[in-house]
Amino acid sequence: MYKPISVKRLTVGMYVSLKEIPWYKHPFLVSSFEITKPSEIKDILALGRETVLYSPQKSKSDPLEKDLDIKITKSQKDFTQKTSLKTEKASELRKRRKKFQAMEQEFSKALEYSKSIVEGIKTGQIAFYEEAKTMATSIAETFLEEVELSVNHINVTASDEGQHFHSLNVMVLALMLGKELNLNRDKMEKLSFGALMHDVGMLNLPKKLALTPKLSKAEMEELRKHPKLGVSILSQLPDIDREVMKIVYQHHEECNGKGYPRGLKCDDISKLSRIVALANLYDRMINTRDPSLALSPHKALAVLFGKYERSVDPDYLATFIKLLGVYPPGTVCRFSSGDVGIVMSVDPKMPLNPEVIIYDPAIPKHDAIIYKLGVDLDMEIETTLNYRDVDAAALNYLDSRANIMYFPKPK
Repeated sequence: MYKPISVKRLTVGMYVSLKEIPWYKHPFLVSSFEITKPSEIKDILALGRETVLYSPQKSKSDPLEKDLDIKITKSQKDFTQKTSLKTEKASELRKRRKKFQAMEQEFSKALEYSKSIVEGIKTGQIAFYEEAKTMATSIAETFLEEVELSVNHINVTASDEGQHFHSLNVMVLALMLGKELNLNRDKMEKLSFGALMHDVGMLNLPKKLALTPKLSKAEMEELRKHPKLGVSILSQLPDIDREVMKIVYQHHEECNGKGYPRGLKCDDISKLSRIVALANLYDRMINTRDPSLALSPHKALAVLFGKYERSVDPDYLATFIKLLGVYPPGTVCRFSSGDVGIVMSVDPKMPLNPEVIIYDPAIPKHDAIIYKLGVDLDMEIETTLNYRDVDAAALNYLDSRANIMYFPKPK
């Protein structure tokens, strides 16, 4: 809860908010922050305001007992210089946003393309099969480049019921894991194509099965036919790789023998199938048929580790968790400052320093800045939040949608 306080009573350790002031009219990168040095008080005084808002709950120190005997004078020269420096820094940080927007455009194109070629494969047309292989190989190449890859959350509006969105997401997640497991080029290309095709059998089932949140026993039995149907579709194509067929057939098998269609144990499930099975399970948790049942990425990893540890390959799971980090991209969280934001990107080598967007109404949504915690801002993630516990305006600002998409970004 914020309340007004005289600027003459400010001291180091107080948590203040300048959200009543347009962002471009003050020299600070964020509009709410803890005062950490006397020079910041001087900068606030230079704004020429009698009062600012402060939070007693977030503050580490109390206000001065009485006003200091100082004259409040707006320093235009000092203000202009520091605001200019802030603008330069903000411009540099916004370049990150442009990279994300470029990724969103690339993914949107890939989504539409995958939709057309996968549906073409259903008809048995060889041309579509070749296009699908070319697309899968091309995306695999991204991961085979000698560059580090960070994991990124991007926002894309799904063009249909989400089946193609899901297939593409699983492919990207599987390739990220495959790269961490040091798969060679041949394996990565097969993994990419198999992951893209893993649910191709769903095309021969009623669409409602992919849309209905809760299925009856009979509907579930029907749904469980899709691995066999997928193999049937792909078997019509020439020179289909056996490893790819195994991925399509085995991606619902579980290491504890409770999966389908055959109830295989871990050693009998191919390595590539185990990778896709894990990526598939994770994506189904965060992008559910019923958005209200979707888990946050952070919660999904916790559930995978606690509930499905014996269902998936334990070594692959450990690598997957390390890859996505403590706070996976797409996680909505509260920072030590009390602000709410969303994790946009994680570097596996710096899991506690993700790139984030902070909800700040003082900055227009389209101008929202992507900060790197611990580098651009001296704050940390305090806790993760469920979507239902976050204000609707904040969720809209952060573009926290039902669908969470991951995509590679070369550094």
